[in-house]
Amino acid sequence: MSPHNPFHDGEIKIQELTGERYQAITNSALVKDEILTAALSFVERQPLAVVASHAADGSLWSSVLFGRPGFVRAVDTHEVRIDLSGAHLIPGDPVLQNLQDDPRVGMLMIELDTRRRLKINGDIVKIDATEIVIAVRESFPLCPKYIQRRKVRLPADQDGMDASETGVPVVGTVLGAAEKAIITSADTLFCATANPHGHLDISHRGGNPGFARIMGDRELRIPDFAGNSMFNTFGNLQLDDHAGVIAIDFAGRQVLQMSGRAQVLLDEADPDHETGGTNRFWTLQIESWQRSVMPAVELEFFDYSPFNP
Repeated sequence: MSPHNPFHDGEIKIQELTGERYQAITNSALVKDEILTAALSFVERQPLAVVASHAADGSLWSSVLFGRPGFVRAVDTHEVRIDLSGAHLIPGDPVLQNLQDDPRVGMLMIELDTRRRLKINGDIVKIDATEIVIAVRESFPLCPKYIQRRKVRLPADQDGMDASETGVPVVGTVLGAAEKAIITSADTLFCATANPHGHLDISHRGGNPGFARIMGDRELRIPDFAGNSMFNTFGNLQLDDHAGVIAIDFAGRQVLQMSGRAQVLLDEADPDHETGGTNRFWTLQIESWQRSVMPAVELEFFDYSPFNP
């Protein structure tokens, strides 16, 4: 796939089934094989980066890396560097091991307080104890919809990962009360998926607290709101049902990383208008999860997105 024809068969199928193929083609003009020059400074300003990675067992994971602005830097339009000496990872997060085993990476730079975001997908060309270097394969900006405005930063006195504060992650396969509490309070999720070539993508999902419904001890149902019509996530899931989801409780400094299998549901009954009129949902059958303390803190919450149903 080239930037001029960026869609695979799964994405095209969903675009056609939803009647949004024309809009997808129009929006595909935003997809480039490099970062836009105007976005280089945007990357360097961010205190967090959301990353999709592939584990050796085939599972997908969503991760969030935090740091002082500048810990992620676009060297030029084709290369991104992550300074691991200045990065703060979720305790027990498998992301570094995953990226060492499989160089394909999906990344989302998101500025929560301005509702701006930029996708950067590519391949790791170097990873060691000090840095990760990513060769950019595709990049494009996204609309501000469904992002809740807040400011998140590392604690002022935190110069490195403090194991005594963050502790050891809790792991499991069945959701307990603590895990369910994170999901029901979360207004922000990120979902990792893979396309037929194994290239990774990570997308933002947001809504008012409770928009992600717990359907059982191992199942979630999430509404799919109107977006950019490209259906990167749904298109990937048509051909590979592996997914990795992270739910974040910013105020409580809790994160829940979940890995499992997802299913796309089109044209579903929606009597409570959960989907905002799209009648689309997707489910996650959870195979494993881990709950951890978030390294960063929420300094201020501003408001929910006016687009949330």
